[in-house]
Amino acid sequence: MKSLLPFLKLLWPHRGWMMLAMFFTLLTLLANIGLLALSGWFLSASAVAGLSVASAYMFDIFTPSAGIRAFAVARTAGRYAERVIAHETTLRLLSSLRIWFYGKIEPQAPASLYRYRSGDLLGRIVTDIDTLDTLFVRVISPTIAACSVAAITGFLLWLLAPALAAVFLIFFVGAGLLIPLVALHLARRIGARIQLQIATIRMNLIEDIQGTADLIVYGAHHRHRQLRLKENDQLLSLQEEMARINGFCTAMMTLLSGFTATAALYLAIPMAQAGRFDGAMLALITFGVLAAFEAVLPLPPAYQMLGKIHAAARRILEVTRTPAAVSFVTTPAAVPPDLDICYHAVTFTYPQATDAPALHQVTFNLTPHAMVALVGPSGCGKTTLAHLLTRFWDPNQGRITIGGTDLRRFTEAQLRQMVTLVAQKSHIFNATLRDNLLIADPEADDNTLWAALARAQLADFVAGLPEGLDTWSKEGGARLSGGEARRLILARALLKNAPVWVLDEPTEGLDNLNRRRFMETLFANRQGKSMLLITHDDAALQRMDQVWFMEKGRITCHGRHQDLLTTSERYRHFIGTRQT
Repeated sequence: MKSLLPFLKLLWPHRGWMMLAMFFTLLTLLANIGLLALSGWFLSASAVAGLSVASAYMFDIFTPSAGIRAFAVARTAGRYAERVIAHETTLRLLSSLRIWFYGKIEPQAPASLYRYRSGDLLGRIVTDIDTLDTLFVRVISPTIAACSVAAITGFLLWLLAPALAAVFLIFFVGAGLLIPLVALHLARRIGARIQLQIATIRMNLIEDIQGTADLIVYGAHHRHRQLRLKENDQLLSLQEEMARINGFCTAMMTLLSGFTATAALYLAIPMAQAGRFDGAMLALITFGVLAAFEAVLPLPPAYQMLGKIHAAARRILEVTRTPAAVSFVTTPAAVPPDLDICYHAVTFTYPQATDAPALHQVTFNLTPHAMVALVGPSGCGKTTLAHLLTRFWDPNQGRITIGGTDLRRFTEAQLRQMVTLVAQKSHIFNATLRDNLLIADPEADDNTLWAALARAQLADFVAGLPEGLDTWSKEGGARLSGGEARRLILARALLKNAPVWVLDEPTEGLDNLNRRRFMETLFANRQGKSMLLITHDDAALQRMDQVWFMEKGRITCHGRHQDLLTTSERYRHFIGTRQT
């Protein structure tokens, strides 16, 4: 139950809608009980009254007829209102849960989220939250409604005869308590396994769809199709087990409702014979008791779902309770006039890493307005060095300063204004080109956007599109070529206009012509900015003020490109290997 407490607290802001939904649920149940009980009494009383002309003449058919119509209208209106309000409540709860979940995981990005597959995170924010949303609709609301029906029906039967109320409450509470507990016990593990299996299927399907082209090229799509079918068969098997439990609980509920009605009738007949009430009341009691059991019918399936709900809650809390890799201060520090960047004996090891540190005692500096390149073999720590500057992680040892101020003293807004990162795989959202640019500057007007595109040498291309800035880029920028996508990312960086640029292999995957054009555009627009460039491009290295060569998490040498080619055999060998 502890895993559900955080989510129960999230229900509190919506208590008004929840109470309204529960009111109409109870109204519908009571109207249904009243309709069935009064109809049974009316038919029986009419039959008795018809035995003689005098009694038939004296019998009032209008009042019970009006009551039956009132109950019928109330049941229909209550059901409609309950469905509308329950759906409204559900959508509000979904919105709150997803906003809460996003608010919890955003500070963890990207460091703490790297260990989750994208399909897994999508499953948690969609499937698991959808499952949690049923906590109110399927569990809390029916339970409260059943308790209310038990109290009201028991009180009315007590007015007729306390023995009838006692029999009803014993069997009603037994059916509403024991059978759901049996359902919970039998289905808890199966429900959890169903939730995990659904998450697994969703996660694997997403990755298979994303990689369909590669699966087809390598002839692996048939094997993956069989794996997904096998996973689906496992899910169907679990759902069959759940259906059998549901069938058993439904049968027991039907048996108990019939037995309760029979027991109530058995007690009521002698009372009617003794004149405590007329014979027509026997039909009212019998049908009223049967109708009251409608309130407990949803409980066994609801408590069967608790296993799924608990599993969903644990999966959500597993993510949200993971501590963020970094935390930002809320009080801004004074922004230094000179943004010289210094790494002071920085050591960093990735969480759960078993090999050597990614960085070991790295001391490095980037003076204001300078262009510095980081060079080295794959895995030597170049990207880690860049990510520490943007505070995706914090160093295990040492510190990083900007203008002599420790990086950890700046607020997140201050750091993002000072440093912009163009990653090797910078994301292009499935939105318009305008929306992708406005990420960098939400207040930018069209003239500013076109100016940024012109500086990135992309304006002619966008102007030639039928919808211009309103052209959708498609997922991951599929509408754009590699060179166009890189220029769009560059235009976004130009809009940000941060004084420090960190570029991680910005031309990776481009052909020589597009690589050369991109770098020329980059250098033409870097006036007054400090640049940390991770690259192996020989032409770009020749234009750098300093080149720092890294191996195995350490800086092994630094200097101008031409000087290093003369003085460092390792650097000369590495650059020569890259060129060949």
